[in-house]
Amino acid sequence: MRQKNRGKVGQILQVINIVPLLVFGFVSILLCYYCFTKTMYQEISQELNYVAVNTDALLNVAYPGDYTLVGETALSLHKGETDITRSYEILDAMKERTGLEFSVFYQDTCILTTVYNEATGERYIGIGASESVVSQVLEQSEPLFTPMALINGSRYFAYYLPLQNANGLTVGMICVAKPSDQADLAILRSLYPFIIVTLVAMGLISAFLLIYTKKIAHTLLYIRNFLSDVSSGNLTAELEPSVTKRTDEFGDIGRSVISMQSSLRTMIEQDALTGLSNRRAADRRLKQIIRKYETQKNPFCIAIGDIDFFKKVNDTYGHDAGDLILKNVADKLREHMRTHGFVARWGGEEFLLAFDHSDIYTAYKVLETILTDIRRMESGYDGIIIMVTMTFGLTAGNTTDFNALVRTADEYLYEGKEGGRNRIVWDNPQEKKAAARKINPDGTAEITEVEMEEEVISLAEADAILREKGTPDPTDETQEETE
Repeated sequence: MRQKNRGKVGQILQVINIVPLLVFGFVSILLCYYCFTKTMYQEISQELNYVAVNTDALLNVAYPGDYTLVGETALSLHKGETDITRSYEILDAMKERTGLEFSVFYQDTCILTTVYNEATGERYIGIGASESVVSQVLEQSEPLFTPMALINGSRYFAYYLPLQNANGLTVGMICVAKPSDQADLAILRSLYPFIIVTLVAMGLISAFLLIYTKKIAHTLLYIRNFLSDVSSGNLTAELEPSVTKRTDEFGDIGRSVISMQSSLRTMIEQDALTGLSNRRAADRRLKQIIRKYETQKNPFCIAIGDIDFFKKVNDTYGHDAGDLILKNVADKLREHMRTHGFVARWGGEEFLLAFDHSDIYTAYKVLETILTDIRRMESGYDGIIIMVTMTFGLTAGNTTDFNALVRTADEYLYEGKEGGRNRIVWDNPQEKKAAARKINPDGTAEITEVEMEEEVISLAEADAILREKGTPDPTDETQEETE
């Protein structure tokens, strides 16, 4: 089958399959990243809460009492009776042990911190807390966790714990901060296996989808090309076998279009009454035989046969009887030609017989057998037995001119009709002269007085030539079937 461009179907199928897969893969990675991040943030929040609560407990144990701001101009932070304004021992010890940063706020101002200003080398004290922190921690007395705290230009996780005096009033807060780069690195390390597995799975699925969609595209291409060939009149086109071997809907479509092709071929190339090939199909098949003769020198012959006095049958018994005769004759011809070539209804009561791989003598013998059976054939119609005879014109395939062969066979047929019907008129390839053989009622053949001045070849002479050539009996059922 000729090859055509695949078109856009394959590309569209690949896009339809691959793009959703890629989107699903990336969405899965993002969703997984979100879940890991959320879980990690919860763990960090719990960790910082634990440390903040312990730090508050340590300050309460080390410095019992409430937080107060003492002084008029130079203010200092007292806890109980102790001035803790510059008491960094507990906070620095906690930082050294945990690696975290600690800050103590009185109201919204940082009083104590372990964070140093990188530019000046001094601690970040005296700075204020953001409005969102003040609103939730100081005003609502609720702890606050944020992953977006900025310290020295770096992002930190920060947990703010409200500081309350004995009367339950919130007077400040403790901030515990952890660098976010460590947590981000832990999240990425946790995600690496999932990302790798997802990418590998996406690659394998993508490869599978590409191969599968490619097969689908090729299947559609084969079906399209096949339908294009059929629509252009090539009813012998063959569909790629891989299509009909499929067990899915595409295989069903392939088998359906083959069935459609067969139905079209039957309607277009088969005679509805007799079931034989019609003239269109006969033209095609005979030209195939001629092409084989050109390339392989396979001998062949053609004959055109006509039912004698068929019009009289129609006029006497009606067209239904005539149709019955045509079908019975067609069946008899098909039976004898099954192993020798093919037979077609050439038109009306005429039939064309093509003998493939047969010389003129073999074809002649087959025709004699056919004539004998036709002569003895009884067709019962409406309680009446109707019997007919036939006349044949037979010629050897000694030319590649299709029209010339048919014309020669038709001329011999006309000669047989003029010479009395019920006979075979054929050309002798050795003598190049015609002979007419008439079939007697008992099935034997006799030489007529037609063309008395020309040499007439008898059946005995034809048999002798056949024996000399070693040609097998054409009626032998074991003879190899021809195409």
